Order: sequence, then C-alpha cells, then structure tokens
Amino acid sequence: MEESVFYEDEKLYACLGFHKNHVEGKTIIAWKKDIEDLNDLSQEDYQHLMEIVWAVRKALMKAYDTKKVYLAYLDETRHVYWHLFPRKQGGIEGFDLMTLPQEDTPKEDLEMVSSLRSLTIENLGTK
Repeated sequence: MEESVFYEDEKLYACLGFHKNHVEGKTIIAWKKDIEDLNDLSQEDYQHLMEIVWAVRKALMKAYDTKKVYLAYLDETRHVYWHLFPRKQGGIEGFDLMTLPQEDTPKEDLEMVSSLRSLTIENLGTK
C-alpha cells in the first residue's frame, strides 16, 4: 500500500485504492486514528479532512482528465474514510461505477502517484 500513498500528514493519508481497485484512479482518503463516525471528529478535524478531499478531488480531475469525481462515505467499517471515483467522459456513471468487479490495481495507476502528489500539494497551496 505504501507505494500507492500520494498524500500524508499527521492526521490522514490519501492513496490509490488499497490492494484492489475497480475504477482507474479510485482513491481512498483515510483518517489515521480509529474514529467510528464523522460526528466523532472535531469541527477543526472535519474541516481539515474536507480540505484534503477537495484538494485530492481537484488533483484527480486534472490527472485523469475528467470533470466529475464521485465521493462516497459509506460508514460501514466504523472507520472514517472517503472513496473518490473519477468518472470518465462517456463512461459508466452513478452507482454502477462504484460496484464494478474488483481487480488488482493497475501498474498505470501506480505511475500516477508522483503526479497526484504534486497536484494535491499545489491545490492545497491555492485554497
């Protein structure tokens, strides 16, 4: 998983998938501490999380040349993390995009780590 991490700070990290990825560019933004629900975050921590979600979303849009990135927070694992799904123009849309069969994360996705790192940091500097 370490090779897929493109942003990390003291509170959270962003990475391409985990070990399985079913959408090109699918990203996970995960809170490091065990927090069961968004409501358990302080307002400051919640704002920080959403600032990173915003910056990563913009990075994915540019890196994958798309105008839409779906955000999903499902709260099933009792751990705070977001799924981000870039949607290609003319590709699969809606819930169907998030339920495709899982495959190994493509090597091409891992080659995007450096670009996503730079774009995310750039976006955080322009907030």
